[in-house]
Amino acid sequence: MRKIIFLLPFLLFLACSNKTAEKTANSALGIHNQIYKALESGYYDNADNYLLDLEAAFPGSIYIKEDLLMLFYAHLKNEDFQLAKFYLNQYEKRFATPQEIPWCEYQKIKIDFLSYQNSYTNEGKILNLIKECENYKLQYPNSNFLYEVNTIYMKALLTKKYLYAKIYKLYKKEGKIKAAQKYKTTLPKDSKPPVIPWYKKLFYW
Repeated sequence: MRKIIFLLPFLLFLACSNKTAEKTANSALGIHNQIYKALESGYYDNADNYLLDLEAAFPGSIYIKEDLLMLFYAHLKNEDFQLAKFYLNQYEKRFATPQEIPWCEYQKIKIDFLSYQNSYTNEGKILNLIKECENYKLQYPNSNFLYEVNTIYMKALLTKKYLYAKIYKLYKKEGKIKAAQKYKTTLPKDSKPPVIPWYKKLFYW
């Protein structure tokens, strides 16, 4: 009986601790910590699901803003560009201040630039990237990220020229002279073509 009386406070303490730990794990902070730990361990799918749990249980949580950015950076680093852009869009729509908008729009351009990994292919994507840069320069002429956007813009223009030069040669080779004229271009002197791995060249013209 004395042993039981002696252990009773300790057992009550353990029970309260377990309830507190369980309550914390199911709180907004607890789910936020789970997202962080999942990303740190490389379990990106788990982190995505934890955010859904957080949104469902605590739609007004102060952690959602931070978690959206955290997931954006994690997926960008993992080169999962589609999801990175999704989380960035969510952050911009829901939380970005007017001062943050130029940064968000620049990040979208950077994502589209990084995701364009197959030079000499996908004319529509490179044209869209060029248009994005042009629109950005018109809308945010005083942006702190204008230099970076201009760099991407020039690289995209050069890639387009090399892509068009390839298409021009292909059409001429097939005797489609009229179609070839649309893609006739002059390559800048001392410029270098986009670098692609040798094994990818097997799938190009």
